[in-house]
This record gives sequence, structure tokens and C-alpha cells, in this order.
Amino acid sequence: MKTNITTLCLAIVFWSCTNTKISEELERAQLALTQFEAKQAQEAETKKFIEDYLIAITGATWREDIMPFLVQGEETDIFLAQHAEFRASFPNYTTKIEHMTIDGNEAIAWLKINANYSKTYDYGKGFEVVRGIEAKDQSVSWQEAWYFNVVDGKFGDKWAMLKDNYKILTDLNVKGVPSGHIED
Repeated sequence: MKTNITTLCLAIVFWSCTNTKISEELERAQLALTQFEAKQAQEAETKKFIEDYLIAITGATWREDIMPFLVQGEETDIFLAQHAEFRASFPNYTTKIEHMTIDGNEAIAWLKINANYSKTYDYGKGFEVVRGIEAKDQSVSWQEAWYFNVVDGKFGDKWAMLKDNYKILTDLNVKGVPSGHIED
């Protein structure tokens, strides 16, 4: 009888320890799943943010349409002035996302830009690569890579952009730009 009671007690202790370990593993798995789902939701919001921004900035009423995406301040005022001049020079500016990588609220977007250069760009800041080049309604396309973060539904404090200036200059037939062809 003592042996049966001892065996029963050991079985209950073993079962309760195993059950606790399973319960702890289950809690850790549930926490990991919750964190994963939260990150996926954040990444979906970041993706929608940039898609909506690109629609807004290429539209006819771009200035009003992009305001919800921007933090108000001096930098935004400078950007709006520069982009107004850019849009005057490239009125039919369009963008297409070629590739995008998102990690939480940070993203890198590779964009294809198409436009016609229809007014000479002379603005003192911004799109320096074409400043002073005579516009002849030339068709221009180039690629850009944007790195940014989204904080509280607006562009955050991280921002960088690379632009294919060589492609722009060759599309505009600027003299002195190397052809890119390597001769033997």
C-alpha cells in the first residue's frame, strides 16, 4: 500500500512539474506569436503609408494631399517650396514601387520615376542635378531608393534618398556626360 501511495504521489508531482513546463512553453509561444502579429500589422501599416504617400505626392492636389504624412515645421516648409519648383519642371511626375523591404516601422523603397522635363529648373535648393539645364519637354526616367521610418502615422526622423543622376543626365542628352561604355 505504501508503495502504491508513494508511486501515486511521485506520479502527481511529476505530472504537475511537466504540466507547468508545458504551460510555460505555451505562454512563451503565445507571447512570440502576439509579438509577431503586432510586427506584421505594423509592417502592413508602413507599406500602406508609403503607397498612399506616393499616390498623394503625384496627384494634382499633391500639396494638400501630402500634409497628413508630414511633421509640420521648417524642414517641411523647405521641402514644400522645393517640391513645388520640381513639380513645375516635371508636371507629369509618376512613381512606381519596384521593390520594398519593411522591418517594423522602417522601410527601404526602390522606386521608378517617369516624367517630362518641361520647364527649366532654376530653384536654389533641391534637385541640383538638373538646375540650369534647358528644358525641352524631354522624357526622363530614373530610379530612386528611399530609406525612412514612420512614427505616429507620419515620416519619422530617419530619411535618406539615393537618385540615379547619371540616368537623368543621359536622358537629357547633357554634353560631357560619359556614355558609360568602356572601350578596350
